[in-house]
Amino acid sequence: MSVYGSFDLNSEATLDPAIQPLPDGADVTKPAQKIFLTGATGFVAAYILAELIEQTDATIYALVRASNEAAGMVRIRRNLERYHLWTPELAARIIPVPGDLKLPLLGLTQMEFDRMAAEIDVVFHVGSKLSYVAPYHFLKDANVGGTQETLRLATTTRPKPYHFVSSLGILLDYKKLEGGHEEDELDAEKCPEVGYFQTKYVAERVVRIARARGIPVTIHRIGLIVGDSKHGYSNEDDFVARILIGCILAGYGPDIRSTMDMTPVDFIARAIVHLAFQQASLGHIFHLLNPNPITWGGIMDIISAAGYPVRKLPYHHWVQAIEEHADPETNPLHPLLPFFHISFAGRMLGINENAYHALGTENTQAALNGSGIQCPPVDEALITTFLGRFVDAGRLHPVPELATGAT
Repeated sequence: MSVYGSFDLNSEATLDPAIQPLPDGADVTKPAQKIFLTGATGFVAAYILAELIEQTDATIYALVRASNEAAGMVRIRRNLERYHLWTPELAARIIPVPGDLKLPLLGLTQMEFDRMAAEIDVVFHVGSKLSYVAPYHFLKDANVGGTQETLRLATTTRPKPYHFVSSLGILLDYKKLEGGHEEDELDAEKCPEVGYFQTKYVAERVVRIARARGIPVTIHRIGLIVGDSKHGYSNEDDFVARILIGCILAGYGPDIRSTMDMTPVDFIARAIVHLAFQQASLGHIFHLLNPNPITWGGIMDIISAAGYPVRKLPYHHWVQAIEEHADPETNPLHPLLPFFHISFAGRMLGINENAYHALGTENTQAALNGSGIQCPPVDEALITTFLGRFVDAGRLHPVPELATGAT
C-alpha cells in the first residue's frame, strides 16, 4: 500500500467485545472531581485543559509520554507556557499520568489502569498523532488503538461520559464537494486518502460502535484550528501557521478564492467544555465550524497589506514556486511538499461555498444557544496579530507595522 493508498476503512473499525456499557447511567451535570485528558502536550488539548481548570473544580489527570510524573509535568507546563496559559497555581490541579496512546492499557499496568478507572469521572480523548504525510498504519496504533483504550477506561469499574475530538475532514466529500450534517452516517468514500484522516475516520467509527452499544459518548468534530482570538498565541508548527510563515519566507502564496474553515482554538475549547457538561449532549455529534469562512487569496492580501510582499499564484504554480525558491533548511513548507502534490491537498485549502455551508451545524448552534459562546471571525485584525506573534517567536522578521509585536 502506498502512503496515500486506499483500503477498506470500515473493516478496520473494530471494538473489543469486552468494552460494554456499565449498568448505571452517566450524569454529566454532576460536578466532575477528576477528569482524564489525552493530548495535554498538544495545541487544542492545552486550551481544553486550561478551560477545564477555569470552568470546573476538578483535578485533571493528563496522559503524557514521560518516564515519570515529574518529567510529565515539565512537558505539560512547557506546553502551557508556550501559549501563555500556565500559572503556578495550575500545578495543584494537574496530575501527569505517564503513558502512551499507542500502547495497550495506555501504557499503564493493569493495577494502574484499574485504579485510574475507579477514580475518574469523565474522559476527554483529544490526543492523536498528526501527520499529513505518514501512512495509515504508521498512525493507527496511536489514533485508533488509543481510542479503543480510552473507551476501555471509560467503561471500566464505573461509567464515565466519553468525549472524542474528531475531524470535519472525514465527512467532507472532496470529490463531489459535498458536506454532511452532524448525525449523517459516515461514508468511507468521502474520507480523503491521507493516513491521518483515515485514522480519524476509523477512530470515529469505533466511537460510533461504542455509542451503538449504549456507551455514553459525545463526538466533537473540528476543522483547521488557528491561534486564540484574544492574543493570537498559536502553534507555529501547525498547518495554517506553516503556510503563513512559509509563504512570507518564500515570497509566494496560493491564490485560492474558494472558502475554507479557520477556527480559533479558544472558541473550540470553550464550546467543547460547555457541551460536555450538558446532559442533552450525550450521544450526539457536534460540528465546531467557523460560520465566517475565509479564503487563502484573501489572507495573502492581508499579509501583503501588513508589509510582507507575497506574490499570489495559482495553486500548482505556487507549489512549484515553493519547490524552487523556498529554503529547504528554514522554510516550514518544505516537509509538506509531498502532501501538496496529492489532489486532496488543493481541495483542502478551499472548497466552494455551497459545500462549506453543507457541513451542517444546526444541532451545534442550538446546543450553544444561550451560552454566550460565539466563534469570532478570522479577519484582518486577527491575521495581523498572528503575524506579530510569529515575529515575537523569531519565526518572521518584523516590518515597521509589526516591529513592536502584538499586544
